[in-house]
Amino acid sequence: MNAYSDNRERKLIVRFFSTIGFIATFAMACNALSNADVVLGIMLLVSAGFYAWAFSLYRAVEKSATTILYNLYCLMLYLVISGGAEGTGPIWIFIVSPVTYSIRGLKKGTFDIVAFLFAVIAGFIITDNFNIYDYQPEALPLRVVISFIIVALLTGFYERSREKYNEKIVALSQKNERLATIDHLTDLPNRRFMMKELAELKHLHKKTKQPYVILLADVDNFKNINDNYGHDFGDEALTQLANILKKSMPKQGIASRWGGEEFLIALPNSDKEQGQSIAEKIHAELQKNPVRMSGKSVVLTISMGLVQSQLDTTIAQDIKLADERLYKAKEQGKNRTCSQRLC
Repeated sequence: MNAYSDNRERKLIVRFFSTIGFIATFAMACNALSNADVVLGIMLLVSAGFYAWAFSLYRAVEKSATTILYNLYCLMLYLVISGGAEGTGPIWIFIVSPVTYSIRGLKKGTFDIVAFLFAVIAGFIITDNFNIYDYQPEALPLRVVISFIIVALLTGFYERSREKYNEKIVALSQKNERLATIDHLTDLPNRRFMMKELAELKHLHKKTKQPYVILLADVDNFKNINDNYGHDFGDEALTQLANILKKSMPKQGIASRWGGEEFLIALPNSDKEQGQSIAEKIHAELQKNPVRMSGKSVVLTISMGLVQSQLDTTIAQDIKLADERLYKAKEQGKNRTCSQRLC
């Protein structure tokens, strides 16, 4: 789950609980006032007001959530100490656990619930010592506390299971996203990923007038390498080339596997001269690091077509021009980079 969807879900949760809280407390306030229980009615109306305020704050998620929870805790403690309507007040504390875990999550929710439990115990002690309300039978407060602990444990166990399930879903989603955008052999971004990056670079270029460079590379004589040394050697060659491309990239540079033995490199905030410098670095690294496997050794070479982006061209036109220059580099003897019409 990404940050946007997580925040959206929390907004829905706080809107739901603030709405339910307002309806319930307002209805109970009307009932209390109709039964001439003025103090309880006023307390419930005040609580309903806080829920209405929390609803109006739902865009400020954390502030709204805090208002909902601590308004709920204060109301529950009042019902415990006062007895509520005919001693039924403590029954309402059982809603605290699911609401708390839904809003606060497992770790923070557990902390809040433990603190609330101690406050409830203290509330029952205060009620008994100061004769605020006489609970009958006398064992009722103890049974309420024990029942609350059991409900809290069950709710906490459910929340833990739910969080673990969500973590698995997120991990699976990330894995699928990686499979969809990363080439499994070279561990480089694939064509799909690179097209999205190029679209962003083109948009940024038009906005800031800061150009970028495309390098389209193709391994020289790759068919001969596969035919003479085998496909495993060819795969090793592509993997080593990918590692050299990664190592040669500037901080914001992106190298991708474009398809087969073709690779496309994007260099943000770069001009043709900077692109040429990176290309020369790649050629030099390949010369210094032959591909070795099973006693066989080959110096891998690549040909590249270089294009500096223009404001009046499309991504497709830039790539087509890079491909034309790559073809010219092949015609000129390979193992070189072509960056103009006449190389």
